Amino acid sequence: MLRVARRPLDTALVNVTLLTLDSERRIIPDGCLIVRDDRIEAVGDRAELIRRIAQSQRTIDGRGMVAVPGFVNAHTHSFQSLLRGLADGMDLIGFLRNVVYPVSPVITPEETRLGAAISVLEAIKSGTTCLIDNHSADTGFEATDAIAQIFAESGLRGLVARGFRQPTARARAWRVPEHAFQFSLAEEIEITRGLIEKWRREADGRVQVCPAPLTLFLAGPDDLRAAKALADEYAVPVHVHVAEARSEVEATLEDYGCREVEHLARVGVLDRRFHVVHGIWLDERELDLLAERGGHVVHCPTSNMSLASGVARVPEMLARGVNVALASDGLGNHNHDMFSVMKTASLLHRVHTLRPDALRPQQVLEMATLGGARALGLEKEIGSLEPGKRADLVLLDLRKPHLVPVYDLPTAIVHGANAADVDTVMVDGQVIMESRRVKTLDEAAIVSAVEAAGPELLRRAGLSS
Repeated sequence: MLRVARRPLDTALVNVTLLTLDSERRIIPDGCLIVRDDRIEAVGDRAELIRRIAQSQRTIDGRGMVAVPGFVNAHTHSFQSLLRGLADGMDLIGFLRNVVYPVSPVITPEETRLGAAISVLEAIKSGTTCLIDNHSADTGFEATDAIAQIFAESGLRGLVARGFRQPTARARAWRVPEHAFQFSLAEEIEITRGLIEKWRREADGRVQVCPAPLTLFLAGPDDLRAAKALADEYAVPVHVHVAEARSEVEATLEDYGCREVEHLARVGVLDRRFHVVHGIWLDERELDLLAERGGHVVHCPTSNMSLASGVARVPEMLARGVNVALASDGLGNHNHDMFSVMKTASLLHRVHTLRPDALRPQQVLEMATLGGARALGLEKEIGSLEPGKRADLVLLDLRKPHLVPVYDLPTAIVHGANAADVDTVMVDGQVIMESRRVKTLDEAAIVSAVEAAGPELLRRAGLSS
């Protein structure tokens, strides 16, 4: 039988302001963006592309709106959405001992799936088109695969950073419960490899999996090297919590005679695919090492503030050329709203340094888009609106009382906009939310299921009042 190739679908986004974040950082007031199948074909003035608009099969009218690259939320824990509010008043170690460790052995794969579903739903509705989920509860194949399945069904782009813990001497000293160590190192690598292999073949490559030793007190040098070897084999990142709490740095100094980033460099795992998640308690030498080796920092300002962990030296990182991505984290932020993360990042560093120009809205917006893209090695695919890149974009409604008049777009978006201003979300050229209705997930059903599942999970974990 003769097979007829499917003609790529052409979409014209018209009557829209384009905040491109391209190399020239162009803002095009009366703009037009042409999408052909899953990629951006043309970006420019409406008058320049009028003939191309007429040839398009579908037109989206963006009148009164601005199109921006979709946000990349570079670190969260989706299962923690079932535990909202339980971290209040705790520091990091207290949160782990009193909430995460009791929940981890009793959460089911179905509850893991629900945590991912409500998180992905929220992410889409707040303009995120790419999410890194650092899974760290039940990390068996079934539960981890359930998260990837939600990513695939929703249309979101994502990376499931499969966390693992190993029983180091420090973990024993800090009384990490035995049930936290689900698998041997060989099993951890085997499970992660199986998930990587599966998701390389599915969802058109939109969903990936990578190894994620959770912290340096839960992963020894050999564990880190094994994770890196697997990541190198498949060209995926290694995603690790680093220097989130001062106690972690003190423990690394005691255990290895050096600070955390120095330890990573000595072990041989710090490179351009390594994600330093948090990176709060870093000294000058460690910042220089990051710049030299090309490691990425994932900044989680709202979580760091909530857990009273400290303030990362982001302006100094950027000044050294270190790539910084932005993220919500899990319970420390209570939600996955990148607007709240962006505004917090901008204001936190101003008050911390007593410099009103410490971190400008343009820089923050780039951290939330291009910064995350670079961390994933996808800067040639996503993060800006340019011909040849994936059509991952968001339409924000600027006709809101809290936004008009708009004099500076980055400032309006970072300091003024909120999740409710997101009208349309497109990933790989597919509209997955339109007029604030998510088209790929059943919002009402997910909300109802999570409302029922949360209290039952707390009961089994012994956290009910």
